[in-house]
Amino acid sequence: MTGYRLRRWTDADLPLLIAANAPEMTAHLGGPETEARVRRRHEQYIRGWDAGMPRMYSIRDDAGVGVGGIGWWVSEWDGRACYEAGWNVLPAFQRRGAASAALRLLVEDARAHRDESAAAPLLMACPNVDNDASNALCRAVGFARVGVIEEEYRGVDMTLNVWTCPLD
Repeated sequence: MTGYRLRRWTDADLPLLIAANAPEMTAHLGGPETEARVRRRHEQYIRGWDAGMPRMYSIRDDAGVGVGGIGWWVSEWDGRACYEAGWNVLPAFQRRGAASAALRLLVEDARAHRDESAAAPLLMACPNVDNDASNALCRAVGFARVGVIEEEYRGVDMTLNVWTCPLD
């Protein structure tokens, strides 16, 4: 079995973000973004490390190959500040345990580095209700499904499951 680790997002990870912007990777997110938007997102990921948020990582296999991205940031759920997680794993590396290993590592990172004054000790994930793989991942890693929300994302109305994991 291959092991996985998280590496702080760097300029070298732009190709991962470009690959994750493919139609098959963004079907549950409202479709691909423009190249300019992807590049802005990449810069936000890099700047986030200096600003404290978001904490974005590339997911690396044992050989150091980038297989996807994952991170967490301050968000809001049920009227209070909390943390939210998001991720992607490139198609060639899916169904190999990368997402579950990365999400478990991310939960530990959030527990270790969260700012108690900024948000409640809660990490949430909001996959599209039709994204079976991400919903199964949340369940497998120990998140509890606590609701369903309707939200606009990238200009598209979506129905999202809300999964939460305590950080305390």
